[in-house]
Amino acid sequence: MKRPLLPWAIVVLAAGSALSTVCAQPVAEDAKQWLERMIHASQNLNYEGTFIYVQGPHVEAMRIVHGRTSKGERQRLTSLTGPPRDILVTSNALISLLPAPKATLLDSTYRHSRLPVSVAGDLGRLENRYDFQMEGESRVAGLEARVVAIKPRDALRYGYRLWLDRRDGMLLRSALLDEKGYPIEQLMFTDLHTKPQIDEALLRPPSAAEDPGSRPAPQTIVGTGEAAVGQPVMHSAWSVTHLPEGFVKILHNRVADAAGQHPTEHMVFADGLATVSVFIERLDGASPLLQGESRLGSMNAFGTRLDNFQILVVGEVPAATVQIIASAISYAPENPQSLPNPTGEAKK
Repeated sequence: MKRPLLPWAIVVLAAGSALSTVCAQPVAEDAKQWLERMIHASQNLNYEGTFIYVQGPHVEAMRIVHGRTSKGERQRLTSLTGPPRDILVTSNALISLLPAPKATLLDSTYRHSRLPVSVAGDLGRLENRYDFQMEGESRVAGLEARVVAIKPRDALRYGYRLWLDRRDGMLLRSALLDEKGYPIEQLMFTDLHTKPQIDEALLRPPSAAEDPGSRPAPQTIVGTGEAAVGQPVMHSAWSVTHLPEGFVKILHNRVADAAGQHPTEHMVFADGLATVSVFIERLDGASPLLQGESRLGSMNAFGTRLDNFQILVVGEVPAATVQIIASAISYAPENPQSLPNPTGEAKK
């Protein structure tokens, strides 16, 4: 049996206590202003650079080119270590240039995260769940930087420490922090150069015919080596009855292979910083790929079985968050006779 679910899921992350309240507010506002500068710089600057990515024992070096082109914002990532990889990211797609040209198209409401961290443009959405704090000055890639912390107000999401270029707010380094404040994922530029203009040839797909920016829905999703067709879901038997506060659904697609077989429902939930995906696939007699929890670096996953379906919840969030979402997944098909009961067996 073809099992596209798990590979697609994998393809698919203080102000001192002595300060008075009067002093604390300007500090928070200053941090927010720096984050706004970072968002603007990440979207609008043209730049090239090299960064090192560290997750546990895994270390990788990447070359990045980012620019505003006639086709909109684009970003190219080329691996400098390990297997050769070359990826082009557009506003609504990810195109693999190496090892083979493949396009992954997503709904426009679910954009690929900009590296190294994606923060919602509306910081007000984050302020109910996170605190913004300045944490002094430092130096990265030979550049002076201001350090900003994004600290969660509960244990259901991770925090960040960000090093921002004093000149323009460009992100130079980031650390994803676990519930105890320890770094579990880090990214740091070793060189970074902003430019008035980027050569558009560096940010162009192999041919105009492979440019997904001009293709209408439905989208083609490539995650397992075969073409698959994804359609937005308007009505579904699947839902999440309770979400951790701050999370909202931003995407719900149904994905099948080119022959229309092995459909998988894919839901994405986000709080403006953290993102969680839910994958639901019919087992058709096969054994579940994952039951219980699993962790890979900053990524936590939780798998469970409901009737004849594998449910997989995965995200760059604490283990408790994916488990809460997994426990709130409800199945209510049109035929009530097939509704699973709490023991996991279908009602007769």
